[in-house]
Amino acid sequence: MLRTAIALTPRRKSGFAVVTAVIAGLAATAVSADTLAQPKDDSLEKAAADYIRFREDVAAIEAMPFDNADVTREAHRRLGAHDPEGIAGGWVAYAALVAADTPEFAAALKKELKKKPNRRKGNLGGQDGLISNIAQDPSFARNLPGADKAIASVLSMTARDGARFTALGEAFKAQAYAMQKTKWGKQRISSSQDRIKEAAKFRRGRGAPAAPAFDHEADGGVIAPALASASGAWSADWGKASPTGAMAEANAEVIMDRILNLAARYSTNSLNPKIVSVYAKNNKSQRCLEMSKLTLDQCIAATRTPYEEAFCLGEHGLNDIASCTGWVGGGSSS
Repeated sequence: MLRTAIALTPRRKSGFAVVTAVIAGLAATAVSADTLAQPKDDSLEKAAADYIRFREDVAAIEAMPFDNADVTREAHRRLGAHDPEGIAGGWVAYAALVAADTPEFAAALKKELKKKPNRRKGNLGGQDGLISNIAQDPSFARNLPGADKAIASVLSMTARDGARFTALGEAFKAQAYAMQKTKWGKQRISSSQDRIKEAAKFRRGRGAPAAPAFDHEADGGVIAPALASASGAWSADWGKASPTGAMAEANAEVIMDRILNLAARYSTNSLNPKIVSVYAKNNKSQRCLEMSKLTLDQCIAATRTPYEEAFCLGEHGLNDIASCTGWVGGGSSS
């Protein structure tokens, strides 16, 4: 047997040492690199930002005191500026982030990624196997261990958000009666059509909402958004404490399948804008929100004073939103 020895010149030795050091460095930092992993696509966060902007507007309105007519004007500009499709799809996208942030669901995904392919049975392994299973069976992710915890997190978030929206809506309706006893609450304001156009102009001038900056966490190739690391309105517990509902309708499971499929793809870096546009939809909520927006505009069209406007905003700009997004968790929907 002929053996060939390669003599390393000083230059070759130096180069070999550098390569060895680089390989050793990569091995030593493998854990930290995994920890700092980022999703390669942020289309889910961008879609969710439409819903989070509504949360932000609710928080801004909450902070305004009811002591002048400007409060209902600003509230109408903000609440009337939202697009039904943006809120409905944004809620699905945000719910997927909440699911992806559930440790038990992340652990199940990690286990799926570790599965080896079985050529004899024709089964793919790892990421390919997971995505194939989701594509063939939309309920696959919902039946994974830990999915129940992810669903519970989504339902809790939905109930809490609905409670906060409704609390502000009821406050507006209560103030509508109190404002009738004030001079400014009964004063004439600009024409209703001008106010509706003003809200539309406000929406066009806002631009797209900004995507968040999460401190992502990763383990075994599974990425979590770490929602607790984001600012204010992105937190999953943003809403008010409220009893969590349950999926009472068959259609609710369809929406939850979309949420969990998006979460699984997000967590395993398998997302792209087209997938988000297809899955981040909630047609029932969108139809409900479209009717709510139409009713809000009709209600505003009949108003002449701030106190009348306050009632319309409370009932159709806030309470209806809670209903339209809350039906998945057992809340009513128009």
